[in-house]
Amino acid sequence: MKTVKLLFAAIFLFGSGLIGSVESQQLSEQLSEFAHPFTTADDFGAMFEEIDQQKLVLMGEASHGTSEFYTWRAELSKKLIEEKGFNFIAVEGDWPAMSRINEYVKHKPDGPESLEAAMDYIDRWPHWMWRNHEVKDLLQWMYEYNEGLAPEERVGFYGVDLYAKRDAIQQVISFFENIDPEMGSQVERAYSCLTRFGDIQGYLQMVQRSGEGCEEEMDDAVEWVQNVDGFDRSEWVYFNAEQSAIAARNAERHYRGNLERGAASWNARASHFYLTAERLLEYYGDDSRGIVWAHNTHIGDARATDMARQGAVNIGQLAREDLGAENVFAIGFGTYEGRVLAGRQWEGEMEIMDTPPAQNDSWEGTLAGIEGEQFYLLFNHSEVNSLLQNPMPHRAIGVTYQPEQESQGNYVGTILPERYNAFVFIRETDILNVLD
Repeated sequence: MKTVKLLFAAIFLFGSGLIGSVESQQLSEQLSEFAHPFTTADDFGAMFEEIDQQKLVLMGEASHGTSEFYTWRAELSKKLIEEKGFNFIAVEGDWPAMSRINEYVKHKPDGPESLEAAMDYIDRWPHWMWRNHEVKDLLQWMYEYNEGLAPEERVGFYGVDLYAKRDAIQQVISFFENIDPEMGSQVERAYSCLTRFGDIQGYLQMVQRSGEGCEEEMDDAVEWVQNVDGFDRSEWVYFNAEQSAIAARNAERHYRGNLERGAASWNARASHFYLTAERLLEYYGDDSRGIVWAHNTHIGDARATDMARQGAVNIGQLAREDLGAENVFAIGFGTYEGRVLAGRQWEGEMEIMDTPPAQNDSWEGTLAGIEGEQFYLLFNHSEVNSLLQNPMPHRAIGVTYQPEQESQGNYVGTILPERYNAFVFIRETDILNVLD
């Protein structure tokens, strides 16, 4: 994890910006006529006119602890599901926990019996990201929306992340134990190459000493699932087992990337994000369409940011490269000031922190000069885009945050209209409503 944190620090450093305060004020005035104010989801009509053939709509967030980002992503997602026929929401959460939630919202016979039981599977730090009322309300809406639909038409909820490797491994073992106990034991023995270590640091120390890891065993487990007979590959129990095996394999790659220089660890995780979205599109069929929720650093095209200098990619870039830019619509979200939930270090205690006013020379500082509490910009107009071609610092707050040091590590140099198709700005934001 230390290499990943150092990469974040390198990515987020951007100096003092390329546009001064006077130029920023002038830019605010020029952008004012292109700002679309909103108070309800119906006010996003101009944006929804732009979402036509896209296979993926990527919805970002400037932090993982802000209520308004979750609320508006939920409202826009509902609208896409109801009016545009989108088939699933995939979030920056762990596959195993979200697969159980998916079973609930899709009314699977063996799924959790209540929403509360489903959300109890979210038990890994940072729990506030998904154990909150904003997500709970969306899941309840999805459950009720699916109730009147045929099973094959129901909208799903999934996780694109890979941190819960042990839970993913257990799902694979359980899959085999239910069909062939002897094979289940064989899979468990293979996975013990990794699970015998108390934590990932112990595993990485072994790899560093010996030069050997568990890549072969993780690959074998994926292959064993894929060679199982007697399952329709579109059957949920099979798809879940295969994805769990892939998530466990890619988690090992992600962690092992910490031993390499540069962006190897970050890129292994980013590639898994996109692979999961791609597999979900295939799972739902030729005409399927999906929504992905993740941090702005994941969904906004990395090529339009300082991340590219570090060799880092993300799902925004990979989706545009693979599907074509015309088939991807990326929506960034940002704020000027308020409060946020975060920890001061990895796995640290959740704290309510102030989000200080953004730097004057940042995108958030510039957008704050536009009248109105909340609005969005569309980057479908040559005049708008020509105004925004100079890179500026763009704030990014992670699950770990130290507001007093924000200027040293929480801004990403960005060409806004190349990074996103649209940007939602909310002047003042507040914390997520965390479940007890």
